Amino acid sequence: MSFIRNGWYCAGFSRDITHQLMGRTFLDEPVLLFRKEDGHVTALTDVCPHRFAPLHQGKLEGDTVQCPYHGLCFDAAGQCVRNPHGSRRIPPRSDLRSYPLVERDGVAWIWMGEPTLADPTNIVDLELIDAEIHAPISGYMKMEADYRLVIDNLLDLNHAPYLHGGSLSPVGQTRETTAERGTNSAASIYLMRSVQTPESQRLWFDAPTGDYHVSMHWTAPGTLRQRIAMTATGQPPEAGAVTRGAHLLTPETATTTHYFWMMSRNRHAGDATLDARLKAIIENAFLTEDGPMIAACQRNMRGRDFTALRPLFLETDVAPGHARAVLKRLAADEAQAAAAMPIETVTL
Repeated sequence: MSFIRNGWYCAGFSRDITHQLMGRTFLDEPVLLFRKEDGHVTALTDVCPHRFAPLHQGKLEGDTVQCPYHGLCFDAAGQCVRNPHGSRRIPPRSDLRSYPLVERDGVAWIWMGEPTLADPTNIVDLELIDAEIHAPISGYMKMEADYRLVIDNLLDLNHAPYLHGGSLSPVGQTRETTAERGTNSAASIYLMRSVQTPESQRLWFDAPTGDYHVSMHWTAPGTLRQRIAMTATGQPPEAGAVTRGAHLLTPETATTTHYFWMMSRNRHAGDATLDARLKAIIENAFLTEDGPMIAACQRNMRGRDFTALRPLFLETDVAPGHARAVLKRLAADEAQAAAAMPIETVTL
């Protein structure tokens, strides 16, 4: 599988990266994360260049990482600063790879590709509601599936009345669906008119029925922004109870995905009881509905290529189909750029 490397991915929530070593795998690469003593976060390869030991199992002394196997030490920029053996000479090619890592919207964003192309101004604004005042509810799960299957799931919410009927979605109603296609983006926009208010919206929308508005905007490679609004019949989305969320997908391997999510709202924000109830509803959907279904789809593919299996294309598949086409083009562009680069030779 060809991952998109030149793009900003969620490496984790800022709150979870502390002055302790954390190891995670992104795009099949082991990465070491930690927060320095000055408060800044850093990301290095999690592989010691000596015998390839996992560095997150080592020690963090100040801002220096000590390998758990033979004690080589590396600073926060990845430079080898101590060899406790023999003449103590620092051998060539001993430094670790450092990855650009930027904090924004409570998220640590990592760039896995060419560092010179990492422009923080291209990090997507998550458009969360009053996030500086009321911390969004959030969570994490690991999906046992290719991240493109998860993008398919989020950009085609026509599954919601069947998989989430009554909890996250009104039951048994046809959605009016439109799609938008951008150069490196796609969106699905839905409207369900005069429907029963689903459980998740009853927490802050009092009427038993209304119009249910949903939009999902994807930006390559793995950032999705969602808006849900429950309104009186015939009213625009901004007139109702609005929830804005982010779904941040980072491939772990070809068949596993880090799934980070955040939700904010314009009514009863900061109510801890409602936060807990909404989080329980969302986690139940992810853990018992979306997650198992997407994993089952992954298993049924039996390692075969999605396109080669010739999946049916429905009228509502425009946005996910476009997203897959964008990812395929970006992967081809990166492969072409890599092939044009001069081959580096190493003199021993």
